Amino acid sequence: MFKRLGLILLFIAVTIGIGYTLYRVIFGPAAPPVTPPGEIVNVPPGGLQPAAPGTAPGVTVPGEEALPPTAPAVSPIANGGVTQVKPLTRVQTKNATLSAAGQLNYYNRADGKFYRIMEDGTIKSLSESVFHNVDEATFAPNGNQAILEYPDGSNIFYDFTNNQQVTLPRHWEDFDFSPQGNNIVAKSIGLDPENRFIVISNPDGSSARPIQELGNNANEVMVDWSPNNQIVATATTGRKMGLDRHEVYFIGQYHENFRSLIVEGLNFQPQWSPGGEQLLYSSASALSDWKPRLWIVDASGDDIGLNRKMLSVDTWAEKCTFSGKETLYCAVPRQLPRGAGLQPRIANSTPDDIIKIDLITGLQTTVAIPEGSQTIDTLMITPDGKNLYFTNKSGMINEIKLR
Repeated sequence: MFKRLGLILLFIAVTIGIGYTLYRVIFGPAAPPVTPPGEIVNVPPGGLQPAAPGTAPGVTVPGEEALPPTAPAVSPIANGGVTQVKPLTRVQTKNATLSAAGQLNYYNRADGKFYRIMEDGTIKSLSESVFHNVDEATFAPNGNQAILEYPDGSNIFYDFTNNQQVTLPRHWEDFDFSPQGNNIVAKSIGLDPENRFIVISNPDGSSARPIQELGNNANEVMVDWSPNNQIVATATTGRKMGLDRHEVYFIGQYHENFRSLIVEGLNFQPQWSPGGEQLLYSSASALSDWKPRLWIVDASGDDIGLNRKMLSVDTWAEKCTFSGKETLYCAVPRQLPRGAGLQPRIANSTPDDIIKIDLITGLQTTVAIPEGSQTIDTLMITPDGKNLYFTNKSGMINEIKLR
């Protein structure tokens, strides 16, 4: 009996609950809408656009494979980023030299001829003569004469204007022209150390005169005629001051008693400023972790050795070029291991970036990242400052536009 009474009471309760719920839905106040988290509240007229089929994170839909990262845009003019490199030659060259007039001369290793790249980019031969296996070619400042050295020790002076050549002594080596091109300087290496000198002569070898004894120190002397006509060579034969500090002497034409220069580091590599008032050089020391470090110093007359400044740039002086007295452009390896200043070949495959150094303020800015990961040998700038020329490790000549 009690079981039947319980079922009756449960039925009555359920009936009342259902009735109350229906009453609230039909006659009660409307409840405020509840917006699920993240759902859009204001739906535009016409409704939302249908959603595309979803894809789980990390899953690639067939036919929609992920694209590779977009490569940086290549700029035709240097602006600090990746910059277009224009090949000027398609052959291996040697001894590329920019004349004072902005004409670029070079030796073609393949056909043994000398060529000139004109300002408009055209190439013309300097002579129809063929010069096989030239080891070194040193051009006069005007670019119209050169001294050619051969592996067997033969040397000739060649005038490309009139196609005339003169044979120079075989025991002469390491030539350079005077700033005016009317004289040359060289090392005269006799069999006897007492018969070894630095000599100056006319370009054809006439009127030669010795100016400095070399003895057994020929390998420590670098022939390099300064633009102001004061210095013809530097010698790393001075005092040794510890492991990586030594004295460099300056040699003039008339036994002048020039001041010396104290260099921090080994593998001294110099380059004159355009007017000869300063000397840029690189050297490797413990201070730079034995990487090549750039320095600049006054190097004229009584000012030799004054105002020496470390530029905090790790590269070799031959990879730099002056633009006037106050600006320097340098090709700087992106990475250099410890000791690269003592073994330059370590960097033969390391790409270079090109930076600009303000020699007054010391400010350094990246000018260009040459496209194609270029390893630069020598850097040159045109007299108008519009273009940079460089040779790479393959011997090709290339151009970067600065403006």
